[in-house]
Amino acid sequence: MRKRKSLLGFLGPVVLLLSLSILLVQGGNKAVAEEKAVYGGRLNVGWTTGQAIETLRIDEAWELVDMGTTFWQLVYDQLWMVGPAPEYKVVPRLAKSWETKDRQTWTFHLVENAKWHDGKPVTAEDVKFTLEYLMEAMPVWSRPDTQFESISVIDEHTLKMKLKAAIGGRFPPVFWIPMLPKHIWEPYKDDMMSYPNEELIGSGPFKLKEFKPGEYIWFEANEDYWGGRPYVDEMVFKTYGSRDTLYMALRRGEIDMLGRGHISPKITEELKKVENIDVIESPGMLIWAIAFNLHKDNPIRNLNVRKAVMYGINRDRIVKIVGLGAGEVVDSPVYLELKDHNPNLPQYKYNPQRAKDILDKGEYVDTDDDGIRNDPDTGKNITFELLVPSDKTDPVKASTMIKEQLKDIGIDIVVKAVDDATWYDFSYTPEEDRFDISWEEFDGSPNYDWIWDYFLSYEGGGKGWNESYYQNPAFDELIYKMRTELDPQKRLEYLYELQMVLAEQLPKGWMFRLDTRDPVNTRFEGHVVMMGGISGWINPWTPLNVHLKK
Repeated sequence: MRKRKSLLGFLGPVVLLLSLSILLVQGGNKAVAEEKAVYGGRLNVGWTTGQAIETLRIDEAWELVDMGTTFWQLVYDQLWMVGPAPEYKVVPRLAKSWETKDRQTWTFHLVENAKWHDGKPVTAEDVKFTLEYLMEAMPVWSRPDTQFESISVIDEHTLKMKLKAAIGGRFPPVFWIPMLPKHIWEPYKDDMMSYPNEELIGSGPFKLKEFKPGEYIWFEANEDYWGGRPYVDEMVFKTYGSRDTLYMALRRGEIDMLGRGHISPKITEELKKVENIDVIESPGMLIWAIAFNLHKDNPIRNLNVRKAVMYGINRDRIVKIVGLGAGEVVDSPVYLELKDHNPNLPQYKYNPQRAKDILDKGEYVDTDDDGIRNDPDTGKNITFELLVPSDKTDPVKASTMIKEQLKDIGIDIVVKAVDDATWYDFSYTPEEDRFDISWEEFDGSPNYDWIWDYFLSYEGGGKGWNESYYQNPAFDELIYKMRTELDPQKRLEYLYELQMVLAEQLPKGWMFRLDTRDPVNTRFEGHVVMMGGISGWINPWTPLNVHLKK
């Protein structure tokens, strides 16, 4: 396992070239100097069926499905966004500025020339409407930074909002929320999911041209976009039935990039040999962990058994085999390169003898000489079902390795591969006891405060997020203290403590984070690289800035 380099150092000339051309103007969208830009062309982006959306209606696909998390950012504006790497600065968007004295009451000032795609002006009333009703329709977007005590309109382009509690950290509230036109959505405010949304009217840099479910979404540049129109004239999200057909389309020049990158090392080497294709490599954003179901009555509820499992898994070898060494073992939901990462966490380095000693001490021994240890309470073999999403190749490969490795310490693993929908359904209802261990993905982004919802007790707000059924009211209180702490040093201490508690109590076993590989057609340039690659839920910058090569 190599040590994680800084993003700037790792990307080398790719980021260096970008840094010479980035021109992020406040409220604008350009990351390429205007005089170097080439306007025109159609950017074709490929997705698999499992990544695609089936409807334009607002639903949880906007939050959970790869295409869903990307497409709305092209059509709808946000108040602000996380800027490109390596600084990840706050970049004003629809809100040109804001101020607060106590980080609980905020005043936002909107740009004055923004218009909806139907020509009507964007006003503070639209923002107020969105914040009052969208979170009710989409509970997954209900976070501390979107929970308000009051929202009031000061004038057409100014509004004041008071949160239910102050929020600490360096980011303002209302992260990653699409602003909706009140004049269209108001009749559906009590049931937003009932509105077909077929015209997809936003105020963003792209307009909807045509949508054919299961086949494509066709966008065109918004010529009147307040931040300056994108460089490409059109963008098409195309859907393919499998990754193999997706890669074939890339080789034929039918698509110019993938909607969500991270191709396998084998495919990477194959595509590098194809004319007119480059592969951009960057640190990944996706962290993989295994969630232990602490609700189900079996030995996995025993902390020492979970520790033995962790010592029995060779995570370095998984990174070496699955990612060809391009990645890292992780120990926390906080990325290693961020200053908020606690550097003193227990590592659970591969030590099968220590795993065996822990199990021996707990009297988990093989009483029937079949090679698998037995539960001293029931006499049954220690067998755990490992739930894995069949479409995610990395955890599928890692599951096979984990099965082999844990067999060496006397634990039997049954790998159960299921489709994504079943995986989500089973994993996020642990109280129904349909798994013992399940893979879980974290892509918290540089603004990761929301990720702690995965660890809240059910009574504390974790139902629907808490895959492990981890119940710890004291931990809930610690999350609350961290989120509301305004002193940076004290907040950091809370963050360190949160990570230490998770590492010691092991509701989840942290596994790995592989680098991202994005194949691109060389007829375009200007791709913006961030943690997680050139495209993803925190990176709408590539569609805004990619342009035809001169």
